[in-house]
Amino acid sequence: MGSFATSVRIEAPRERVWEVLADLGSIYKWNPGIAHSHTTSDEATGENAMRQCDLPNGGFLRERAFNWSEGEGFTIEVYETSLPLKESFVDFRAKPEGEATVVNLKMDYKLKFGPVGALMDVAFASRQARNGMADLLAGLKDYVETGKQANLSPAETAAAA
Repeated sequence: MGSFATSVRIEAPRERVWEVLADLGSIYKWNPGIAHSHTTSDEATGENAMRQCDLPNGGFLRERAFNWSEGEGFTIEVYETSLPLKESFVDFRAKPEGEATVVNLKMDYKLKFGPVGALMDVAFASRQARNGMADLLAGLKDYVETGKQANLSPAETAAAA
């Protein structure tokens, strides 16, 4: 199983960072690796809230939140995907640091295909996962600090045209 941790310092109070993180269906606004996203459960936020993330290449991730601690963090489980992931968990924790917030992210994942998947992880998947999470955190920082969206929804794109 692959595992790594990373973090980012965001120059904003934890309440503002939490507001963005907890809006599960809007991750496309700040994650450049997601073309569009929306909630798929009755709950838009909180324990067991679910979302779908559409990837730029036509792939998808279906995710569920658990281990929810209001105002502090949660874990996302990828329970269905077009990617070669057997399992994936991404834990987000927001901690105040003076007037700023540090977001700690930990990812644990396992690829499909047994020993071949383990070789794929060593060859390239681990680097892709780390780069993707670095981009995700950079997008979160930019969105919270500047309001600049990483992506527009289809309706926002149509309205801008």
